[in-house]
Amino acid sequence: MTQVENLTAAALVDGVLTPLASARLAMTDEGVARGDGAFETIGVWDGHPFRLDDHLRRLDASLAKILLPPADADALRDDVATLLDGVTGDAALRFYVTGSGTRITTVAPQPARAPARHLVPQVAPWIVPTAVYEPAGAKTMSYGQNMTATRAAKRAGGDDALLLGSDGTVLEGPTFCVFWVTDGTVHSVPVERGIVDSISRRVLRDLAGKAGHRVIDAEVGLDTLIHADEVFICSSVRPVIAVEQIDTRRYEGPHPVADELDTALDAARRARQVS
Repeated sequence: MTQVENLTAAALVDGVLTPLASARLAMTDEGVARGDGAFETIGVWDGHPFRLDDHLRRLDASLAKILLPPADADALRDDVATLLDGVTGDAALRFYVTGSGTRITTVAPQPARAPARHLVPQVAPWIVPTAVYEPAGAKTMSYGQNMTATRAAKRAGGDDALLLGSDGTVLEGPTFCVFWVTDGTVHSVPVERGIVDSISRRVLRDLAGKAGHRVIDAEVGLDTLIHADEVFICSSVRPVIAVEQIDTRRYEGPHPVADELDTALDAARRARQVS
């Protein structure tokens, strides 16, 4: 990683530039008062945002799911150009569009955190199939339940949570997508199950297929997952991380598919493709 050592964390709030630590929203803004709005986190690699077009489309999809108007894509692109001017290393961009219509774009160093290698299962009844609950899968600003699951997992001795449906189906992490490998086949959770339509999930499915792996969506319970050969996670500002433990089940390794896809993903991120 070529993290930018001298990157100035900054924000544009409706186009007004400010240091990130000084950025403010009114207490009456629906994003503050009710957590109403949608957001995106975009990885910046060697100064270039990865899959920016995909993130903009997903932002609009999230806003549509919660019955808010689409974002001003041109304004967001202008924000990105302003904030990344002169940036040559790795960073994290974020877009927020609140229920009050406020547009916020931020840039900061990528989060410094220990890899989540020990996951503790947590039931997430708020994640339901999209056919039943239209806002399911929207990447909204209301992340309180996800963060509570992370805290509960850490209290239980893990690094982060593995979210399960009320029926015990494996879903996702609070801030990452989940894959598993059995007999060389790469599995992911179908987005129709109500999970976030992760762009990292899309990219890794494509990379796994190009590497010659069979790739399928599957709905499985924890009892199936713990018998997988490998489990790994990823997000927009994470590498591919091989999971070493879920509950009491240990995955001793090696993790050849996770390692292969981590190398392929890093290469894709640094290929200077912005769309």
